[in-house]
Order: sequence, then structure tokens, then C-alpha cells
Amino acid sequence: MSPRALVLPLVALALAGCLSTEDEPFALVGGDAVATRPGEYACRTFNPHGAVKAERGRLILLRRDKQTQYVFVTLGDASAEPAALHRVGEGVYLIAVAHAEDRGEDLYLAEAAAGASFRLYAPAEAALAATPALAAKTGATLAHNAFGDDLSGPLEAQRAFAVAFAGDLRNWRLAADCRRR
Repeated sequence: MSPRALVLPLVALALAGCLSTEDEPFALVGGDAVATRPGEYACRTFNPHGAVKAERGRLILLRRDKQTQYVFVTLGDASAEPAALHRVGEGVYLIAVAHAEDRGEDLYLAEAAAGASFRLYAPAEAALAATPALAAKTGATLAHNAFGDDLSGPLEAQRAFAVAFAGDLRNWRLAADCRRR
């Protein structure tokens, strides 16, 4: 797999559920630079119930002082949040998205595919519900609530939990399948 083009249809992912952190265990600048082809993308997004929706948007690469961030602006929606990618395996990246109004970040997963396509994943609810032992083992706390799952504890513990959770693709469900236009 080659991480040639990765995009973040964050609007669609925000509606799909996420793993939310209390702090920022993953740097929001200086992540891995994998999106070498900014431009327009077409994505099919999938909600937790399997409904499919077409999304179009533009990937913008932000670089400053050798630091990398990405923004995906969905056509017709002027809002966007910066995101950084952090490699957790061959062609697999955790996506850290800044909270709009307070500290913390939302975490998703991306898997690069051949050419200018990739898949984005949101945490599977059943997998998160079955993770108290993993959270305790890493020293983190995972609280389930009506708005999502909140990860807290020491930064290293939050990071260790997220990386361990990301290590098994069965913990995630497909949220978007994207192709460069």
C-alpha cells in the first residue's frame, strides 16, 4: 500500500462517531506527510447504519517550518478543522482532528490503497464498549456517553490506548471510501 493521497472528509466523520480525547495525545502539527496530491476528491460516506452518501471536497495541505497539517473543505460547507496524520502501521494512520472550541482531539483511522484512493474508519461502537481492560492496561480511562467515547488520563496512557486500539482494524468500521477526481 502506498500513502500517495489521503483526505479527511471530516464533516462526514463527525457524524459517524469518534474516539474523543480530553487532551492532545497526538501532535496537531508535525504529523506524517502522506497527502502528496492535494486537490478535489469524491467520497462515499457510510453512517453507522450503512446509509451511503456522496461527498465532494478539496484537500488542502498546510506546511509551515516543515510541519504538516491537512484540511478538507466539503463543497457547500465553509467549516473545516485542521488534522494531522500519525503512522501506526504499514499504510495505516491515526487521524487527529482538533476540537473546534476546546482542548482535545477526535481520533479516526485511515488506510491508504493503491493509487489516489484510501479508506477512512471510525471506531466501531461494539469494539469501544469492549475495551475497558485495554484502557485499564494502558493507564487510560474510557468513558462512554451519549455523544461518543471520551478518553482521558495521562497523555502517554491516552496515546498508548489509541495506538493499541488502532492496531486491530476489526475495532473500526468503514466511514468513507475516497478517490481523487
